Amino acid sequence: MALPSVVSILKLFHRFRRFAGVDRAVFYSILARAFSTAGSLITIPLILTRLTPVEQGFYYTFGSILALQVFLEMGFGAVAVQMVAHEAAHLKIDLKSGISGQPLHLDRFSATIRFIRNWYSVLSLLVGAFLFPAGFWFFSTSAGGASATWLGPWTIMVLSTAGGVFVRSLSSMIEGMGFVAESIRVNLWGGAMQILLTIVGLTAGLRLYAAPLAGAVALSINFAFAWHLLYAVIRSTGHYGKDVRIDWMHDVFPYQWRIALSWVSGWFIFSAMMPVVFRQLGPEEAGRFGLAMSISGFINTLAMNWTSTKSAIWGHMASRKEWKSMDKLFWKVTPLAVGIAALASIMALLLVPHLGEWIPRFSGRVPEWPVLFMLCAVTVMNQIVFAEAFYLRAHKREPFLANSIFIGVAMAVGLFCFPHSSAFSVSAMYALCICGSLIWASIIFIYCRSHWHSPDRENAKQCL
Repeated sequence: MALPSVVSILKLFHRFRRFAGVDRAVFYSILARAFSTAGSLITIPLILTRLTPVEQGFYYTFGSILALQVFLEMGFGAVAVQMVAHEAAHLKIDLKSGISGQPLHLDRFSATIRFIRNWYSVLSLLVGAFLFPAGFWFFSTSAGGASATWLGPWTIMVLSTAGGVFVRSLSSMIEGMGFVAESIRVNLWGGAMQILLTIVGLTAGLRLYAAPLAGAVALSINFAFAWHLLYAVIRSTGHYGKDVRIDWMHDVFPYQWRIALSWVSGWFIFSAMMPVVFRQLGPEEAGRFGLAMSISGFINTLAMNWTSTKSAIWGHMASRKEWKSMDKLFWKVTPLAVGIAALASIMALLLVPHLGEWIPRFSGRVPEWPVLFMLCAVTVMNQIVFAEAFYLRAHKREPFLANSIFIGVAMAVGLFCFPHSSAFSVSAMYALCICGSLIWASIIFIYCRSHWHSPDRENAKQCL
């Protein structure tokens, strides 16, 4: 191919990339999801063939129990990103050479980094001490708990999860400094290795041990890359801020408690369904439902890349009161996220429910069309809610608290107070709750955005 033709193709590619809003952060996110997609094309068949139907249920339920860590983390992940973002907005940061700026801002920045690191060090220990007995009780007292070898894999997963909590603090620091692409790239290498080793483990017959062992290796890789990126910044600011103390009650708690309640509510909204299906309908039904959740979760993460990667950027804009720029970016990335989710959902609905017909070996192992449809519809609706949440939280506030609590309570009542005869009743209740959440969240978004950006700043106090 002639050189001019290659140049023309590259120019056309970059025009399309800019039109689609694919910056470096989104590119790395898409690349990570591409690895995940390629891995899923292999791991899903391996799960369906190398694990028993009961083990498939355990495989997908592990993640929902591990998500209980939100009760200890109390939303500090989102808080940490915004804390660093608001301090970094006044500094010049280079991940290779270090950081420079006014001593006052350097002191605040260094104290913030130290506070986050200490918080997560303690939190990682608490997560391990809480999750192991919680999971042990749940699986040992559930029907089918004696029909699979789950204790060893569960122990490794808990240890990896506890370590991952601390590594996540390093990624939050990198993202908060504005290096969103670098933060995603850190997780890209570990994620790729985890997928590869999970495939190898399942192929080699490690069964439920495959994913936990792969996760432990990925954790080590993520830590090495994250610490390498942060080393110059931490070293250059290590002597700053030693006399500065972050007042958790004054500087963090007013924002964090709202995020904490929102995230705890999120567990009931997004993660509580798997344990309920496992407990009430058995491990085999949990395996089918877990596969549907895995597919919708993949679509959700893929589409959310267009908005989640803008969280720190919106934080910088909010710190500088660049309201028009925030709005312009919101209306650019949100339709893209919704469109990607809708397109991917249509493809999943056309393919996945028919796998049992095309491949008899998969019969009885894949979700039914109505269940997958409900979960995919939720994924599309959630893209709007998530975008609105990222935008408003960049102001270091959590106006969605009442919405999250109400939906979380509604899900908890529906899941734990009523028996369910099928996975469809669970997914239909889920879709109904998210539809109500979307309407309420959009009303909050319109009202708070108008008041927070109003010249009359007193009105902003009404949306805390």
